[in-house]
Amino acid sequence: MAATRNLGKRKRGKQSESSSQRTTYMSRNARDQPEDQPESSLNASRKRRTDLSNSETAVKKRSKGKQKEESVIIDLQDDALMTCENEEGGFITMVEDEEKDKQEEDEEDDGDEEDEEDEDEIDWETVHLPPTLPEQMHEELVTDVVYKDVEVVFEAPRAVLKKSKWEMEYQRNLREWIHHGHVVALTAHYILRNRWCSSSKIKSRCSKIVPDHARNLLSKETSESGVITGIKWLLNWWSNYFSVTGPGLVTRPYSDFADINYDVLQEMILKHESNENADWIDSLDDFVNLLSKKEGTSDTCAELFVAVLRFCGCDARLVCSLQPVPHKIPSESTSKKKSGKGQDGAEKDKSNAEETDEKSNILFQFRTPTKSYVNPNVQLRQKNAKPPCVWAEVYCLESKKWICVDPVRGIINKPALMEPATLNRSNQLSYVLAMDDKKRHNITDVTRRYTSNLEKAIRLRDRPLTKREQSSGLKPWSEVFLAMLCHKPKMGEKERLEIQDLEKQEKKERMPTSIGGFKNHPLYALERHLKKFEVLHPKEPVLGSIRGEKIYPRQCIKTVATADSYRKQGREIIEGEQPIKMVKSSATTLEKKRLHEMAKQDGQEVLVPCYGEWQTRKIVPDPVVNGKVPKNAYGNIDLFTPEMLPPGAVHIPINGLGKVAKMLGIDYADAVTGFEFTKMRSVPIIDGIVVAEEYQYVLMEALEEQEKNNALKAIEKQEKEVYLRWRKLIKRLIIKARVDSEYGASKNASRRDHNDDVWAVYSATSNDNSDTYPGGGFLPEDNE
Repeated sequence: MAATRNLGKRKRGKQSESSSQRTTYMSRNARDQPEDQPESSLNASRKRRTDLSNSETAVKKRSKGKQKEESVIIDLQDDALMTCENEEGGFITMVEDEEKDKQEEDEEDDGDEEDEEDEDEIDWETVHLPPTLPEQMHEELVTDVVYKDVEVVFEAPRAVLKKSKWEMEYQRNLREWIHHGHVVALTAHYILRNRWCSSSKIKSRCSKIVPDHARNLLSKETSESGVITGIKWLLNWWSNYFSVTGPGLVTRPYSDFADINYDVLQEMILKHESNENADWIDSLDDFVNLLSKKEGTSDTCAELFVAVLRFCGCDARLVCSLQPVPHKIPSESTSKKKSGKGQDGAEKDKSNAEETDEKSNILFQFRTPTKSYVNPNVQLRQKNAKPPCVWAEVYCLESKKWICVDPVRGIINKPALMEPATLNRSNQLSYVLAMDDKKRHNITDVTRRYTSNLEKAIRLRDRPLTKREQSSGLKPWSEVFLAMLCHKPKMGEKERLEIQDLEKQEKKERMPTSIGGFKNHPLYALERHLKKFEVLHPKEPVLGSIRGEKIYPRQCIKTVATADSYRKQGREIIEGEQPIKMVKSSATTLEKKRLHEMAKQDGQEVLVPCYGEWQTRKIVPDPVVNGKVPKNAYGNIDLFTPEMLPPGAVHIPINGLGKVAKMLGIDYADAVTGFEFTKMRSVPIIDGIVVAEEYQYVLMEALEEQEKNNALKAIEKQEKEVYLRWRKLIKRLIIKARVDSEYGASKNASRRDHNDDVWAVYSATSNDNSDTYPGGGFLPEDNE
């Protein structure tokens, strides 16, 4: 055929440069093929694409009546590229020089005309393409398959960087410091307000406002019913006289200040914008003027009512529930909110993202819930309103009890109504302090009187201490703070009765209604809440049940420990006692780690038996016999407690005394008083030795004599060093003097003679040249 003949001609070296290239491709059958081709056609196209990328093409020949495939590899260095393919739906590519095509058409034989006629039956299209590389040309030519791709763009969520352990600990400590500082600040605030309630200025203003009938009624009544009647009358008058404008002090969560700039926060403080509903009272005069204005917040209402009660002759206390910022960030609310849909929601999210990107100079930033605080809009004068944070207490002489009074809602002697709802995060009972009108030692912690869950109040005060902190004797900050704040060196009958009443109320605390309320409860416990080294013994009495689980008193929970732990306490397991509990061993040393790995390979766990204290007894050590001290398997003696000292022995806590005892031939044993962990090993702590009592004074005398000898040896050694240094110094001085005497005098004399000669020569030359010498570096004067 023509294509084969043309290839043969090029192989024989008959090549010519072509100015243009012609590409014949795409039979009509191929062009008219639909877009959704079968998978076989796509695979064929991919295969041909691979052949072209590897610079190899297949040349196929089409004959009449039957189909044959022939491949001819064409060298890419040739000027023409020809590809013929005989498959249906394929393509035929022929690249030839125009001049060669004309010559070859004239030279073709008659036998080839039949083949040309067959090829003419197919319509061909001629497209002129610029010369390109094979791969690039192939990418342009293979356009018979069109893929309709759908591009879906997802907005990736912002990566939340995991904070380091150090940063998490720092933020936790920072929140605790802020919490403690806020508690102190709120306490100081209410102490100042309590002093203002007893000032002479407020009493003089009350004398002009309070009716005389109310004063006379309250000052004369001593019975509980009479006091309550007088307080009711005064509350009725006060509700008509004073108007409540807002809730008072409200603690904002961390989320309100997490993104606030320091300068913006300073401006808020200066402009009194921290709380729109709060009264800014800078002095006592402003506080007194609010009584004349007849309006203020609920806190101010209660504080002024305490001043009125004290003016009327009542023993009244200012009770305040502190609302500090929490020492830990509360979890997000489980209630689901409907988020904005459509474009508005997307724009809102975008604006929020832009705002977070523009944060700079942030005062402090915590990982807080996105839910912002919203001040509740309530009717403060209604009895079903939310409990306030400040109220009053009045002492009754007849019943010797304190009567709580809420001047905002008009409630008397109902302490249970002062406890806020559990889900009310803006009002949490953690610190409830009562302040009387004394100058000093006038604060009492009355949290137990107004809360039904004292354990929760304690949790809100501080985080639980770790085992290491507990073992070191560290106490919670709130406990230390309240002990100093509520310290009373002298307690009268009124104080003692109040403490007894608070203790009774703590014992009468109601049983929780949820399983979570039993966790760490001071009175009740469930078996599911037992810790690793805790057991129920005995499992009676059963106080009740909740959801099929028995409720036990907290006194039934006992702590268990291992035999080694009891030995460090000076106790040992009684023979025949069975372990009451098996717990998993902790791999604290290398040896225990190896045991854990071996047990893990066998599919087992390393368990340690634990015993209760009732299964142990005090260790009775063996006595000293014939001066021999009893020792353990390691050649020393365990002395974890003073009771473990053997009878007839004495403990001398002086390190190094064992050498003296060994020199004298006295039997002794190193005293092991504890263990310390270094490099994953348990190392015993040696503190002196244990010897028989009869050798104590002998050892001490020998030790004293040895110390004297050591001191004399040290003095002799020091004297020798001093003599040696003086000897070296004297020798050096003698050598220096001898060298100076032999060589130093003549050398100095020759130097002096040389200097005299130089000076004489200089003087002579200066005298001879006195007329021409410029003198002093200045220009000489003109001699006229």
